[in-house]
Amino acid sequence: MNLLKFLGILLLCTLIAIGFGFYTIDQGDTAYGHKIIGLSTLFIFFVVMPLFIWTRYKNKDLSKFNFNQNKKDDEDEDWDPDDKSKWN
Repeated sequence: MNLLKFLGILLLCTLIAIGFGFYTIDQGDTAYGHKIIGLSTLFIFFVVMPLFIWTRYKNKDLSKFNFNQNKKDDEDEDWDPDDKSKWN
């Protein structure tokens, strides 16, 4: 199975758990419901999202995303700080 499909299934299960947490709150057990929602949210942001970002960028050439200082200096020569025509 593809890793992205696995991450999608994990995300779907986590969203179902969040929905179950809201259902539990509605049924009267607020402490348990908030615990389920909080743990599910932490799982999304600390497990699913970093794995997704790693999967998408593991085979990319990131050298073209580097900041080139010389190119920026060339662009700044034409810039006039008193020119307000761009702001209108």
